[in-house]
Amino acid sequence: MLAAQLGLTLLLLAVCSFAPGFIAVRRLPWNPLEKLCGSIGLSLIVLYLVCFGAYCLAPGSLTAVCRAFAAASVLMGVLAWKDIRRLVCSYGARQALAGYGFLLAWTLAILSMIRNYSGAFWVGDWAEHFQRTLFFLHRFPVRVPIVGDYKLPARPPMMNVLGAFFLAQTADRYETFQLVFTFLNLLLLLPCCLMLRGLTKKRSARVLPLVALFAMNPMLMENATYTWTKDLTAFFVVLALWLYLAGLRKNDGLRIAAAFLALAGGLLVHYSAGPYIAFLALHYLFRVFPKRPHKLRELAIIACACGLLLATWFGWSIATYGIHDTFASNTSVTSSAQYRGSTVMKIGSNLLDTAVPAIFRDPDALSMFDQPNAAGKLRDNFFAIYQTNLIFGMGLIGGPVAFWIFCRAMRRPARGREYRFWLYLAPFVIVAGIAMVGERDYIGVAHLTLIAIEALGITLIAASFPWRRWTAVLLIAGCVVDFSLGVFLQARVESFDNTPSKTVFEGFNLIGNDLQLGAMGPDSLSAAAWRNWHMKNQEGQDNQWLRRDRQLPQESPVVQRYANLFEQDLKSNAQDWQGWYARNGGAMTFLGDHLARPSFDGWNAPTLAVLLLFAGLLGVFWKHSMRLAPAEPRKPAVALGKPTARKPVARKR
Repeated sequence: MLAAQLGLTLLLLAVCSFAPGFIAVRRLPWNPLEKLCGSIGLSLIVLYLVCFGAYCLAPGSLTAVCRAFAAASVLMGVLAWKDIRRLVCSYGARQALAGYGFLLAWTLAILSMIRNYSGAFWVGDWAEHFQRTLFFLHRFPVRVPIVGDYKLPARPPMMNVLGAFFLAQTADRYETFQLVFTFLNLLLLLPCCLMLRGLTKKRSARVLPLVALFAMNPMLMENATYTWTKDLTAFFVVLALWLYLAGLRKNDGLRIAAAFLALAGGLLVHYSAGPYIAFLALHYLFRVFPKRPHKLRELAIIACACGLLLATWFGWSIATYGIHDTFASNTSVTSSAQYRGSTVMKIGSNLLDTAVPAIFRDPDALSMFDQPNAAGKLRDNFFAIYQTNLIFGMGLIGGPVAFWIFCRAMRRPARGREYRFWLYLAPFVIVAGIAMVGERDYIGVAHLTLIAIEALGITLIAASFPWRRWTAVLLIAGCVVDFSLGVFLQARVESFDNTPSKTVFEGFNLIGNDLQLGAMGPDSLSAAAWRNWHMKNQEGQDNQWLRRDRQLPQESPVVQRYANLFEQDLKSNAQDWQGWYARNGGAMTFLGDHLARPSFDGWNAPTLAVLLLFAGLLGVFWKHSMRLAPAEPRKPAVALGKPTARKPVARKR
């Protein structure tokens, strides 16, 4: 049953995330890869409008509306089949889709290893977004508290509404939710394939290096397997940047308007799109708008399209929750209000901490993640480097190489407005993105707002391919280290769970007059990892304690106090999740729970599949890089400025 549901969901994801938008863009004078990415972006916006509209205007009919639109999407695909076949047969779109297909299989293999989310101090976001998706799917009461004591307007709703759309087709299982969010987050690869063409002087760019760099990058893989919304936001941001620059290059007002519409969609996925919106708005108003031929009409179209899209969420939220909760419940605002120090010092400190890993700034930082499990400690230390650092988030070797390529490109003489665009974009977004973070985070905040910049940095490395031989060897060696310490080790530690012979997560014990965790054993992970595990198994843990409580002296006030506490916790859980746990066996079940099975030391099928895929990818990547590596130094292939005109090719008559 689950396999059939996952197969149907995957098919609907492929059709519904493409067909509705393709009907609208297939006749536009865009290249095939632009049509592919534009169709996906527009389709996701349309799906959001349909599902959220059904939630607001047709209570009780959301499932029927979603299924009807899914059927309509299939019909649209059938009607546009000839155009779809023509699109898929084009070289650029075919290469991008093949790369995405491999990356999806690769990521699902990694996801099949995972049985408990963990890493550094990350706790609860994966469950929070599942609850938000169920909120729209089952129409929870509007005042229900979200995991972490958040209010619903603390996060924008688009990706959760999209999750509700696809879960409405099958079942509200967490395994299906994992598949949906992984599929959507991996879409970031496609606009990055498109951006390759804007960052290289060559006529065509090779997708294989980009796919390999994506697959072995810990930051991107963690954001693809962790069920939250950052990578889909980056998809809209990178797509918007390409459309904006292409619109300026071709003097195409439609592309410029589509760029701002994509940014509005990105903001509805996650508020981290804000700095990119601010930069493009300022750039458009001060550098582009005065020279546009029909500037007032173009500005009106942009303002109306983006305003109407954003009004669907903000208008409903204001009407339901009020202005204060709509705009002041976001963590940027609440964390800033709680911070008592200087705001300028906080921003400066976060900038420094995001640029320089904690282990380089503080010798005692290595003890930050002390725990009995040696693999868990090693994982957490590298997790903090890969996920929260701006440079090393692009790879231990890839990050410095990307920074060097960018600086080298910026040192050349200015070559038009695209050069200045990139020169101003990077520092503006980095500073503004870190400034909008409300909390002071000692280990860095790159994971909150800078994923799109890091994805562009990885794309910049791929755009310079083929590399010189020594550069290729260095980058591939860095990819091996990144995969080993940031991708495979992360998934391996997330596959740990209790077995009859190993105890990774302790249960509750009555010690004296207090209820405490049992003593941590040699295989135990960190307290943050335990909290994620307990959140997954909370209802089962509460019921287990209540069963043990019946065997303890009932006259003990301590026993009675904690029995009441667990009963209240179960009642609260039932209200906050509207009985979802009771309908689903009392716990969240991951894909890894079906495929990885309880295994602490053994090598299960998903683990072997990931290693085999890695060996194959590394072999192809190495062979491809060495075969094309130039023996002599050559001119840089990266062109961040205005592309140079191609010389006409003489043809025989």
